[in-house]
Amino acid sequence: MIGAWATALLGVAAGHAATRSGARIAAIGNGRAVPACSTCHGPSGAGNAVLGSPRLAGLPAAYLEAQLQAFARGRRANAVMQPIARALSARETEAVSTFYSREPDTAAAANVGIEATTINLGEQLANRGRWAQELPACVQCHGRGGLGGGANFPPLARQPSSYLQAQLHAWQSGMRDPGPMGLMAAIARRLSETDVQAVAVYFSAGAPTRANMPLSRVSIPPPDVGAVSPPGPQRIFSPPPESTIPPDEFGEVVRRGRDIFDDPARNAAAYVGNRLRCSNCHLDSGRKANSSPMWAAYVAYPAYRAKNRHVNTFAERLQGCFTYSMNGKAPPLGDPVLVALESYAYWLATGAPIGPNLTGRGYPKPLRPPVPADYIRGQRVYGQYCALCHGVEGGGQDAADGSMAFPALWGDASFNWGAGMGDIGNAAAFIQANMPLSQAGSLSDQDAWDVATFMDSHDRPQDPRFSGSVESTRAQFHDSPDSMYGRQVAGRVLGESSPASGGRLSPKPAE
Repeated sequence: MIGAWATALLGVAAGHAATRSGARIAAIGNGRAVPACSTCHGPSGAGNAVLGSPRLAGLPAAYLEAQLQAFARGRRANAVMQPIARALSARETEAVSTFYSREPDTAAAANVGIEATTINLGEQLANRGRWAQELPACVQCHGRGGLGGGANFPPLARQPSSYLQAQLHAWQSGMRDPGPMGLMAAIARRLSETDVQAVAVYFSAGAPTRANMPLSRVSIPPPDVGAVSPPGPQRIFSPPPESTIPPDEFGEVVRRGRDIFDDPARNAAAYVGNRLRCSNCHLDSGRKANSSPMWAAYVAYPAYRAKNRHVNTFAERLQGCFTYSMNGKAPPLGDPVLVALESYAYWLATGAPIGPNLTGRGYPKPLRPPVPADYIRGQRVYGQYCALCHGVEGGGQDAADGSMAFPALWGDASFNWGAGMGDIGNAAAFIQANMPLSQAGSLSDQDAWDVATFMDSHDRPQDPRFSGSVESTRAQFHDSPDSMYGRQVAGRVLGESSPASGGRLSPKPAE
């Protein structure tokens, strides 16, 4: 016991010493070749817009340490930072990174006198992206409000505009390491100079969230507003821009449907058992073609579904999403939640022809590869392309403010065994057409099937149709080569140890 206490006290003392060391470097340097960090980054680490020096305060320690290492090794080019980083010892690098990570973020939002069209464009790129160019919204990775999403996706909010622009230019020119999977380099190269300025200004101004600046204010409509392109094999319907949602009672319901779609756990909490969002699988808030867009789904119903063996209305189809994908419970027909979601989908489909065969509907299914899908190969694909965002253990990642940044793909917080993504073919189709973000279509058919097999070979909440045994439930609802439910993986039968469906809505066991 005394030994354990001594070890703990030594650890605390070492932590305090490291903090003091980091504070000293920040204030006066290290007494050798490293000047005070505060010279460029300000006394509180809030950054310097004139010098283009970034805010350091409040950034994740792991991110700061990784950037100093990148400067030291030449993977990031900067005439000032490279010699400084090389002059820091490994212990000093860790200490100053830890110090700044614990400093409160006192950076003020920039008071920019930029015209409204620039702010609107920055808002759209930040919160919506431009999916026609495979540009996901910045907040998709950097968290709501640009507040950060872990060590790989640092905060953007309240960083100096000059610094953000310089980094985007560095990725465009190849002067900065492309980063994990080359995501940022690929994204930066798709941005025009106007885009770069707009998104940098938006985040430096504090990146207001939808809570206090509704996206309906965005006023940059794409071409062919709400029009159907001329017939042809590659022509895809274009839903109307959000700026055209009518400013009346109907428009209010449409906007409510959009908000539910983007964050059902917050806006339809009574029916949702996890924190997944409809827009995790229906990208760009249900607008993106080949990502099961809602404009194509709306005009395809009523339709027969083999899953429940009867003709479903669109409202019934939505009920199923709550039951399975949201691991919750179905809102009753006529409930305001369903009415809002129907209204949103109806509005997205403005001008679309009625029928089930619109180009871009659903997910374009990849060819089943000649080599059977394999768990081990899928595990390698997952580690290379998916773990960065969804976590090594598939549990997803939260943003700095506690909101969900990347969804859980398996485990208690994921969709349940009855969801469509539990079918390997469906999952492979979504992955191949849409993942990784900004790199749609980069995975081969084989990779998509392999990684979908790996993803669906992990346990998740029980199928709500559970009949009392895994064997009988598989026979009734999962009798398919594309379902892993009831199969043995790593010595365990999937489904036997699944938590009850319903997630946080499930009744708590009696104590």
